[in-house]
Amino acid sequence: MGKRSIVLLLALVMTLGVIPPAHAAAVPGQKLAAITFDDGPGPYTDGLLDELAKRGVTVTFFMQGRNVERYSAVVKKAYEAGHQIASHTYDHPLLTNLSNAAIQNQLTVAAGVLDRATGVHNSYMVRPPYGGVDARVLSALGAPAILWSVDTRDWESRNADAVYRHIVSDTRDGSIILLHDVHATTIPGALRGIDALLAQGYELVTVSELLRRRGCDAVPGVKFYSAPGSAALPGISQPAIIPTETAGGRLITLSADAGATIYYTTDGTVPTSQSAVYTGPFPLEDAATVKAFAALTLNGGRSRVSELILDVPRVQAPVIALNGGLAVISANGEIYYTLDGTAPTANSERYTGPVPLSVNTMIRAVSIQPGCRDSSISSLMHSELGNLFSDVPPTEWYYHDVDRVVSQGLMAAEARAFFPERAATRRELVSVLYRLAGAPNTYGTFRIPDVSDADPAYAAIVWAVGQHILTGFEDGTIRPDATLTREQLAAVLFRMRGENPGGGSAQMSLYAFEDWQSVHGFAWNAMAWAVSSGLLNGVSDTVLAPGGALTRAQLASIALRIQAL
Repeated sequence: MGKRSIVLLLALVMTLGVIPPAHAAAVPGQKLAAITFDDGPGPYTDGLLDELAKRGVTVTFFMQGRNVERYSAVVKKAYEAGHQIASHTYDHPLLTNLSNAAIQNQLTVAAGVLDRATGVHNSYMVRPPYGGVDARVLSALGAPAILWSVDTRDWESRNADAVYRHIVSDTRDGSIILLHDVHATTIPGALRGIDALLAQGYELVTVSELLRRRGCDAVPGVKFYSAPGSAALPGISQPAIIPTETAGGRLITLSADAGATIYYTTDGTVPTSQSAVYTGPFPLEDAATVKAFAALTLNGGRSRVSELILDVPRVQAPVIALNGGLAVISANGEIYYTLDGTAPTANSERYTGPVPLSVNTMIRAVSIQPGCRDSSISSLMHSELGNLFSDVPPTEWYYHDVDRVVSQGLMAAEARAFFPERAATRRELVSVLYRLAGAPNTYGTFRIPDVSDADPAYAAIVWAVGQHILTGFEDGTIRPDATLTREQLAAVLFRMRGENPGGGSAQMSLYAFEDWQSVHGFAWNAMAWAVSSGLLNGVSDTVLAPGGALTRAQLASIALRIQAL
């Protein structure tokens, strides 16, 4: 839509726009510019998106809400391609002629339409129609006013060559370039201009990225015409996709810039805002294609997509069963095993039939098949007390303690795995204490916001709360799955035993550790008692680590010490 005569007036005052000073920059000499399209989406926007994708260029679309309603699928496509979606009001009125309430209505309705089209609630930058903004309008926007420093006047000329000439001749470092994707003649001229700028070494970014990289804070009440500068912050790096082979299988690690969120897929599809969010290394055994992008903000602040093809499948891990004292192993491919605790390889003993397995001996097996990656290692041990473990070697310090607590039913293995190094939880502690107490009947009920009466540990938690052994947090929650710290353990045991801390001698036991001052007040007496009574030891001769996590193996050992008191 034409900017009419008000554009001519605004051109005279563009130099009055305030550009916040840039912060410390990291990439000297980088030329940046932001391409913007107004008034769409329209019938030509979809094809424009395809051409921008070929060039790896992201732009900013200042959209009219009424057109968004007609082309909502195109808006979603633009958003998921990493372009910035912004507001050009609902139906393009001159805002200086509207009341503050009417301005807010234009922006609110337009934002709601954009939210529905993208499927995500966002905050949107605003370009006032015709560039019409004064102090009152600027205050009413509640967002920065994004204007322009390069006006291609495509709405007036309707000529692709003229559009191209304006882009090439008028663009400078930091420019914000005004175009309209509702005119057929704009698209070819804009694409030629984009190609020319790329050839000149420009990096074309969204408006939000232009301002961020030039250290400009996009705060409400500020007009932006451009963002020049002698240096720029770096762009958003593509995530690194790193496969690592471990004894437990192949793990995929993703890494990106600090503060960025990584979205990824493993089926070869392009990740979107609805894809999985990376929280840590994940296993991936079979052939796959991993794709990922990093985002500081989903609306115009995304990296390009990284891709890694993992086309070599992994052999399935062997299955080990114990039958009459014999280890029976089944798997695809050739099986190799060891009985001395070492990791099996193709040079180890080849499996040809059941292997006698004596008590306290751990058998470890791997499957190897041509054209595939070796399987992860499977393990099995028959303990002294008749338990089967896959992750409790008889050479570890905790072996006998784990064997005893499992045999007594105080703690349990999950499908033969005890997870000895996994952090213990508050739920696991009270479950152990409840069983040590003989699983007494509980009377009455307690309203615990984060514990359902269908929870397997419900009776133990209710008992612990009722006995004032386990206390909640300020919001009333118990947080049963929170990691158990060493001082929380001491506090719970102290309340359960009702012991006297032992006076000065018990207190003195803490001073032997360099970090005694890190013991919180609520746990001071409890830690003194636990350390002086031998229930709790330091992680070393000089470090107590009261806030450190307690492992399941350590909990097993302490459970037996409690039993012996």
